[in-house]
Amino acid sequence: MFIIFCLYICVNREYAFMWLFAVNYFMMKNFFLSILLAVLALHPLMAQNKNTARKLFLEGEYAEAKPMFEKLLQRNPRNGELNYWYAVCCYETKDTAADIKPMLYFAASRKITNAYRYLGDICADSALYADAAEQYETFLSLCKDDSLAALYKAKLSSVNRLNRMVNTTEKVCVIDSFVVDKDKFLSAYRMGRDVGLLSTVAAFFDEDDEDGGYLYETERGTDIYYAMKNDGDSLLRLYHGSKADGDWGRPARLKGFDTKGNDNFPFMLADGLTLYFASDGEGSIGGYDIFITRYDSEESRFLRPDNLGMPFNSLYNDYMLAVNEVANLGWFASDRYQPEDKVCVYVFVPNTSAEKYDAENMSYDRLLALAQLRGIAATQVDEALVREARRQLTVLFYEQPDEHDNGDFLFVIDNAAEYTSLKDFKSSEARELFVKWQKGSAVQKKNEMLLQYKRDEYATASDIAKKRLAPEILNLEQQVERDALALQQMEYEIRKVELNKLHR
Repeated sequence: MFIIFCLYICVNREYAFMWLFAVNYFMMKNFFLSILLAVLALHPLMAQNKNTARKLFLEGEYAEAKPMFEKLLQRNPRNGELNYWYAVCCYETKDTAADIKPMLYFAASRKITNAYRYLGDICADSALYADAAEQYETFLSLCKDDSLAALYKAKLSSVNRLNRMVNTTEKVCVIDSFVVDKDKFLSAYRMGRDVGLLSTVAAFFDEDDEDGGYLYETERGTDIYYAMKNDGDSLLRLYHGSKADGDWGRPARLKGFDTKGNDNFPFMLADGLTLYFASDGEGSIGGYDIFITRYDSEESRFLRPDNLGMPFNSLYNDYMLAVNEVANLGWFASDRYQPEDKVCVYVFVPNTSAEKYDAENMSYDRLLALAQLRGIAATQVDEALVREARRQLTVLFYEQPDEHDNGDFLFVIDNAAEYTSLKDFKSSEARELFVKWQKGSAVQKKNEMLLQYKRDEYATASDIAKKRLAPEILNLEQQVERDALALQQMEYEIRKVELNKLHR
């Protein structure tokens, strides 16, 4: 047939163009008709796949729905719903291969309200708290679901709080950090014996304790603060105990606050008023957070605890802040950036008053890195402070116990009496004086070591540095001399009071 058609065109050349046009038209018409028929045939299948994927999506089966939405999106990339559904599936399955933020922005431009809440979640996950708050606010202005609105009002409050905490990050010098086993983290707290004792409740009382409570015994050995569950309580609470006649009396729960969560890891400063502890209850930004409270002696209760903020706290567990006030060093533990069975113990220099970073004149990325303690070197801006703190840490780390293993110390009363424990004292007045003398001796020892360190530094210092060091050395020499005389007088008084008691 085709050969006959070609011969006809050769014979009737004047009609060739007309015939070719007719054939071309016929073929093109059938081509488009074929495409149309194919699309019409495919449309029900695409609609069916979309409905199936959407059903899986609504049921929370994001992993199953994701590849279906991906294929549909490839065929129709300008569809707002497909962009939203696929982006959410990637987010919920933690698939980071696709850049889903532009997809959600596109979906939001197509009036898909839920796109804003997921944009807020993504910003919050990246610690872009101000951006997250903006997205949450837009979502709440459009949301008609009361239960969802309540959830995202809480999220909005949380990111606003986190944004404030980042912008008010305390300027803290962290001089070292130690990654240790989580169940043995106290081994990194080389604070010196004159600070007190950190322990688990189980180890201190030599009994089983499945609650995981921790305990602090004051340097005088007269008071303990610890966490336990009592009277069928499902939460850890903080208690205080005092020693009377060699035994720990009935524990009393600390009054003045209720975090509605677990309270643990207590530490009391030497003033007997300032208490640090960790809680996962109200006020925490994630897991355990470190709090500070003070005792109101007039009301006989503790004040409302304050969250210490960043960098001490994070979205992870942060706890057991303890301070050696003589060495001017502090410790706290955190499981940020750590595997499940590890914890990092940070050593820092406590501030006499909280100083904040200048958030307005610093990039957000740098401020966030300091708030999250991504690297401790960035906090070490004062070389002299770091050098002195590391020297003190070295002294504590290599501090050796007394040679007298049979007791806590050796104190000669007279030729007939040598005391090695506070229990040996018969006079309570002498015992209290000895505790003061013991603490003063520890301070004296540290000052003598500091004086020697300053003298060594002076010997190799420049002329400018010598001018700075000279008055420091002079002041230390005078302080050491005054303290030595005071300790000598106190030692005489201890023996006098104790001997009066013995000879009655």
